[in-house]
Amino acid sequence: MKKDMADAKKSMPLEVRRRKLLAEGALYRIGIVAAREHVQSNLNAPSLAKSAMRRMGGAVSASIGGLFTGKAGATLQSLSPLLISGASLLSKRYLRKPLLYCSIVGAGVALAYYFSRKNDERGDNEDTPASDGE
Repeated sequence: MKKDMADAKKSMPLEVRRRKLLAEGALYRIGIVAAREHVQSNLNAPSLAKSAMRRMGGAVSASIGGLFTGKAGATLQSLSPLLISGASLLSKRYLRKPLLYCSIVGAGVALAYYFSRKNDERGDNEDTPASDGE
């Protein structure tokens, strides 16, 4: 394979090889710029908070699923990387506000769900006829 490439290089004129190398270098630089922009767009506080919440949500759902299937998936050894990453994320000052907002929204959703279930139970009890002590 290397011999074929060496033969191709020898058969190409110098100017053609030069232009080909310049074009490959330009493509390489474009790829580096695109990768750098992609990394910078994913390193802002909201996207880091979202990814942390996704990871923790996945761990919680896996551990709850393990409880129902009877598998002991939620051991301290399996959850320690998530706990450490969660603690380090909480120590970052710029992530506190987005995480606080997420927790407030989550608590609001949980309360709304709780009160809707409570109202449903009351509505079900009012529809049933009361017994006269018989």
